[in-house]
Amino acid sequence: MSDVRTLPDVDPDDPDGADAVALSILPPATAPHGGSGGSGRRLAGRSATYLLLTVVATLTLLPLAYALFASFKSLDELLQSGAALLPKVWDLSGYRDAIAVADFGTYLRNSVLVVLGVVAYDAVASSMLGYVMARKVVPGMRYYQGLLGVTLFVGVGTATLYPRYLIAETLGLGGLVGIILVEISSISVIHSFLVMSFVSSLPTEIEDAARVDGCGLFRSYLWVTLPLMRPVLATTTVLAFQHGWNNFEIPFVFTLARPKLRTLVIGVYELRVAGGTDAPPYNLMLAGAMLILIPIVVVFIALQRYFVRGLADGALKG
Repeated sequence: MSDVRTLPDVDPDDPDGADAVALSILPPATAPHGGSGGSGRRLAGRSATYLLLTVVATLTLLPLAYALFASFKSLDELLQSGAALLPKVWDLSGYRDAIAVADFGTYLRNSVLVVLGVVAYDAVASSMLGYVMARKVVPGMRYYQGLLGVTLFVGVGTATLYPRYLIAETLGLGGLVGIILVEISSISVIHSFLVMSFVSSLPTEIEDAARVDGCGLFRSYLWVTLPLMRPVLATTTVLAFQHGWNNFEIPFVFTLARPKLRTLVIGVYELRVAGGTDAPPYNLMLAGAMLILIPIVVVFIALQRYFVRGLADGALKG
């Protein structure tokens, strides 16, 4: 047959001859499939992805950049040349006036109290409920999960705001405590489902061993599972902080007759009538908005690694 090749004679004392025989029987080298065409397509796809992400990031950050630079403009400059990105004269009076006019200290204290209450209560409630739903220790839990899931798709937040306010007033919870409880009712369900999905991906062997050693359900949750929830709880902490800090409707309704209990967001909103002129004081409002953004940015940067991991695990696992 034509494919049969005769090996050359090799002198056993000649090491170079053995190498020549080995090289002669190797198949000819072939180029990898795809070649430069495949790498070129991958490079083009990656470049297109980066270009798309750059465009999206630019469109997202441009309004924030404009608001940041505009907060350093005077009101006259904003009204006369508001389209310019950079200020002609860097003016800090907007920040000074916003802090003074908006009663910044009082409103900041109220916002901090509301956020701490929302974050703490949400962490406890969502972790407990998510753990119980994941482990299905209560009969009929599937139907309860379905009932909770329905509430995620029914937009009754604004429609039920006034009834919730009346209930809180009837119970004597019209102050900051009422704001905290009503805000919790808006976010605890989705956070409980995030925790449930995360806990469902955790093995149960350690909990089983703890129960053999005498741990009940609550102690197993507290000492075994809760420390493993740190990534998803970091995610719910960031989301709860953002919700409690930025929420407008609930604090606005609860503090209509209680100006001293207003949060910082309401205080910045009230700056629209604080200029004493016919034109709204946009420079004060933009400066106040930038001050509101600082805590959220700090919290997100501090918990970014856990936030992304917990959000992915809670959404995709289970």
